Amino acid sequence: MLRVTRAAGRDTVLVHGASGAVGVSLLQQLRLLGARVIGTASERGADVVRRFGGEWVAYGDGLEARVRSLAPSGIDVALDCVGTDEAVDVSLAVVADRDRIVTIAAPARAAEAGFAAVGGAQPASKAFRDSVRQRLIDLAGAGQLEVPVARTFPLAEATAAAELLESGHPGGKLALVP
Repeated sequence: MLRVTRAAGRDTVLVHGASGAVGVSLLQQLRLLGARVIGTASERGADVVRRFGGEWVAYGDGLEARVRSLAPSGIDVALDCVGTDEAVDVSLAVVADRDRIVTIAAPARAAEAGFAAVGGAQPASKAFRDSVRQRLIDLAGAGQLEVPVARTFPLAEATAAAELLESGHPGGKLALVP
């Protein structure tokens, strides 16, 4: 997402779904770039957004006005991790250049509105992620990138882990351990 939008240290970036696993990774990587980040999340996710370097804004009615209030000089980049109509509509309203908007969750809207969608099923996206994986592992090893783990499960309880994952937002990654 960062590569596609050319996010850089001078940018003000809007991250939709900033308290989720992808959002948390983006918050940290953007902080390392020196970008200013505004992250949408529920009230429950506000502390997560702040902890990882973002300025929290509640999603819901009036989101566009709240974003504009926080960034009166404008938003340079929007990264959508949720795919809701609200996230897409606000991104389109506050970012002037559609080349600087990307989603991982609303490919149909992206195609319709003329902005990028990326995902693991796309060969170019998969290849890029494969090429930067070691760098992310190195950042984590150096303590500069945290991957929040919500819960671990013994391998024998993999079915329970899958059920938790399917039931909603577990609050971080789930890990299977021997």
